[in-house]
Amino acid sequence: MPIQTTAAYRGSQPSFLLDAFFRGPLVASGIFCDRKRRVRNRFFMHMRGDWEGKRGTLEERFTFVDDQGQSSHAERIWKLEQIDATNFRGTAQGSAGDIVGIAEGAAEGYAMHWRYTVRQPVGDKAYNLRTDDRMYLLGPNHVINHSRMHFLGFFVGEAIIEIHRLPADEIEAVAGYPNPETYR
Repeated sequence: MPIQTTAAYRGSQPSFLLDAFFRGPLVASGIFCDRKRRVRNRFFMHMRGDWEGKRGTLEERFTFVDDQGQSSHAERIWKLEQIDATNFRGTAQGSAGDIVGIAEGAAEGYAMHWRYTVRQPVGDKAYNLRTDDRMYLLGPNHVINHSRMHFLGFFVGEAIIEIHRLPADEIEAVAGYPNPETYR
């Protein structure tokens, strides 16, 4: 079922084109806050997007630093498909949490919105979190992402992420970013 919440942004500039922004190397950093707005995790990401026609792959590699200063690593690989000029869908798997079913979204103007359920590992358990994910293109190489997560209908937390596209030749320069030892 298509998402209609991006219609208010139709015609705004710059245009958020999924296959243009998520192409090549990207870096991101963000925080995850619990329902009391306490920061529980800081995280850093390396991403790489590749597209062939209307199908794309987005690889995400995370370094998490919890509120105790302990770092961990995870990854997720998205398989994306542009359905038409506005709508897209995708699936993802990885140690950062598999997507349950299909993620569906839309992008109009500078806004993108998608919804999905992520099977989020927490300690020895995993929880299905319903995610409402909104992204806003600030410029051709910069996105702000705000995601809200719910479990059994109850708000459990949110992530705020800043994403930057990199020139293709800079991917080697950031291969060591971030160095988890810096954040202990």
